[in-house]
Amino acid sequence: MSSTRAAITLALLATAWGAIPLLVRTDVDAMQLVAMRALLGSATLLVLLQIRGSLAFPNRHRGRLVVAGVLQAAHWAAFFIAIKETTVAVALATLYLGPLLAAVAARYALGERWRTGAVAGLGLGLVGVLLVVRPGGGATAVGVTAALVAAVTMAGLIVVAKPAAEDLGGLTVAAAELTVAAVVLLPWAGAAIPAVPDSWGVFVVLGVVFTGISGLIYWSSMRRLPVATVGVLMYLEPASAVVWASLFLSESLDWITWIGVAIVLAGGVIASRNGEADAALVAPASL
Repeated sequence: MSSTRAAITLALLATAWGAIPLLVRTDVDAMQLVAMRALLGSATLLVLLQIRGSLAFPNRHRGRLVVAGVLQAAHWAAFFIAIKETTVAVALATLYLGPLLAAVAARYALGERWRTGAVAGLGLGLVGVLLVVRPGGGATAVGVTAALVAAVTMAGLIVVAKPAAEDLGGLTVAAAELTVAAVVLLPWAGAAIPAVPDSWGVFVVLGVVFTGISGLIYWSSMRRLPVATVGVLMYLEPASAVVWASLFLSESLDWITWIGVAIVLAGGVIASRNGEADAALVAPASL
C-alpha cells in the first residue's frame, strides 16, 4: 500500500468512525452496546489475525495489557454513556482532551520530555471544551461527567499501553486489550442477547465493521505514514461526527459551540503536527 493510498484509507476510516454516535443513539442500553462491540470486535480481530498467521500474545507486558483492557472497557462505557446523555459535540470535544492529557501525563508516568506542541494543544483544547460545555450549549451534567471520565480513561489507556505497543506492535496490543475488555463486559453481553433479533445490524456494524475490521485496517495503514500525518487525519473523526449529528440527529449547534469544536480540533492538529509528535496524540476515539 502506497503512502497516498494509506492516507486516503485513514481519512475515509476516520470519517466513517464519525458515524458511531448514530449507532449509539439507538434504544439499546449503552453498556450492552459496549459489551457486544467488545465481544464481536475482539472475535473478528482474532479471526483476522489467525488468517494472517500473526496471532500471538507474548508473555511480556501481560499485567500491563490486562490493565489496558480494563481501561478500554471503562473508556468505551463512559464514551457511550456521554453520547446518550449529551450532544455529540459536547461528548467528543471533551473526549478529545484524552490524547492531549496522555501526552502531558507521559512526562510523569514514562519519563518523557514535555513536548511544547502537546502543552499548547492541551491549552487550546481546554479553551475549546469550556466554550462547548458552557451553560446553554447543550451540555448536561451527566453527559459532561461521563465524557470527562472517558477522556481520563483514554489518557490512562494510552499511557499504560504505550510501552507494550512499542515492544509488541499496536495491532497485537489492540487485540489483547479488546479480548480483556470483552471478558470484563461479558455480563452485559449476556444481558444484550434479548436485543439481538431487533438490533443485530447495529451490533454487527459496531463490533465487526467499526471495531474488528476497521482496527486491522487502521493499524496496517498507519505504519505507512508519519505520526503527524496520522494525527491530522484522525481529527476528521470528531469533525465528521459533529456533521453527522447535525444532519441525522437534528443537533443544531450555535456559533459559539462550532467555534469551541474548531478550537479543540485545532489544538489536536497543532499537537500532532509538532515535530516530536507521538502515538499518544494520534489515538482515535473509536479504538
